[in-house]
Amino acid sequence: MNTLQLLDILKLGESEDLECKKSKNEVPKSLWDTYSAMANTNGGIILLGIDEVDNELIITGVENVDKVIKDFWSTLNGEKVNKNILKNEDLEVIDIDNKSVIKINIPRAYYKDKPIFINGNPYKGTYKRNYEGDYKCHEDEVNAMIRDASEQGGDSIILEGYDMYDIDANTLKRYRNRFSVVNPDHIWNELSDEDFLRQLGAISKNRSTKQEGLTLAGLLMFGKGLSIRE
Repeated sequence: MNTLQLLDILKLGESEDLECKKSKNEVPKSLWDTYSAMANTNGGIILLGIDEVDNELIITGVENVDKVIKDFWSTLNGEKVNKNILKNEDLEVIDIDNKSVIKINIPRAYYKDKPIFINGNPYKGTYKRNYEGDYKCHEDEVNAMIRDASEQGGDSIILEGYDMYDIDANTLKRYRNRFSVVNPDHIWNELSDEDFLRQLGAISKNRSTKQEGLTLAGLLMFGKGLSIRE
């Protein structure tokens, strides 16, 4: 970004994808809320060294550029945020009228990296961007990002309170008969129904929480009609 481009941006004012912050010798604490918000929304640009006076953006400059940049990368790669999604080229120093402005480009986080949150707690430190402000996400918004980030997708969700009782025996028997015809020598043919379902992914266990039960896919494929409707 050159000087003219910076001045043009400042004329437009802050928006959903532009946040300006006053910064002399340190990284503003509020920067991390904005980092989370922009990463979880559509990305954007943070400009350090800009102050708002009478609804006008004024270039005040960053005095100790090297210190601010060092502190920024140190915090970003520390425990403040859960993930660093920036590259070296996402940070740029722009000199204008003997003043330095630090431009930080925040890309939109890939869905598998979301939520981007701060202070070690996704339910208290996840933000999104709304017009020119950062707002803290509700629990359901965080849960939606966590579900979307799953490598296996929603079918692997373990359903609380569902177990072998919810499996339709005849449906499972027909499936196992077809499976054995197509794969007569397969080792799974010797397994119990429960272990067979476990190998298919119809039953799963969360090793962190110790929760075990039917997955969404398992219930939809082998479940009793009433259990599915419930």
